[in-house]
Amino acid sequence: MKKKLINSQMSNFATYNMYLRQLLTLAENVFEFKNLPTYIDISYLNKQLLRNGSIAFFMDEVLGLLALPYVVVNGLDVYGRPRRIEVLGQNGYRRMLNSDEFVIMYDNNGRYPLYLDICQYAERLALDTRTADINIAQQKTPRVFKTTPEKERSLKDLVNNVDGYENTIITYDNLEIDETTMILAPAPYVTDKIDLHKQNDYAEFLRLIGISNLSFQKKERNISDEIQAMQGGTIASRFSRFEPRKRAVEEINLKFNQNIEVSYYDGEPSTIKEADYNESIFDSDSNSEDSNY
Repeated sequence: MKKKLINSQMSNFATYNMYLRQLLTLAENVFEFKNLPTYIDISYLNKQLLRNGSIAFFMDEVLGLLALPYVVVNGLDVYGRPRRIEVLGQNGYRRMLNSDEFVIMYDNNGRYPLYLDICQYAERLALDTRTADINIAQQKTPRVFKTTPEKERSLKDLVNNVDGYENTIITYDNLEIDETTMILAPAPYVTDKIDLHKQNDYAEFLRLIGISNLSFQKKERNISDEIQAMQGGTIASRFSRFEPRKRAVEEINLKFNQNIEVSYYDGEPSTIKEADYNESIFDSDSNSEDSNY
């Protein structure tokens, strides 16, 4: 890699990692588990579901109910479900389990890791952001000058004085300003268009993980049926991720005598005062909108 490209490549990589962390955080925290044993690390559970696509629940004689990643050791049944697995803990814990000793929880009905798709969206959002950064940087005053080699030093001193906000600049007699030529006009400003494209990419990611979002241009007003139709993809994605969790929880409760519940976390106001504030904003917007008709 050329030295002049190192800084830009590091910025690209840092931006990608920033979006990857943010998107993973969103995707890992859209489900809420209740009555889950306190020893089970919910954060670890969500990470494994997202990265591996599944996790195994089983009962340990000492630690109680556990949820750990696993490897298949004895083939699959006619539906592709593991018949015998080995669970693996971070501290070296290992245990062989038969099909009647564990329950597999999947992240989605496709039974594949969503992590790979999230990496794609992180790359797209990073590309949008870095492209916008470059376009904004190119809006600076053009600083490309053409002159003769003999006057290069004098021209550099002149530019440095300008950059230093000098009120008075002294130069040599042999420097003819008319002999210098400025080239390379600023690039056209397209950051606003890039931002719209970035919003579409982000809305598409939210649809993938099942988070409701309204990314549309409002013409007059959108009736509830139109909004519901816009959320069709989100509802389908939500069902694909919620249904396998719900089905696994029901089997876990039945097999291991638990009372675990899972629900899709839509977010709630943290205080009653905040709820009243949001409701007042909604009412004021509705009244102002109705006054236009």
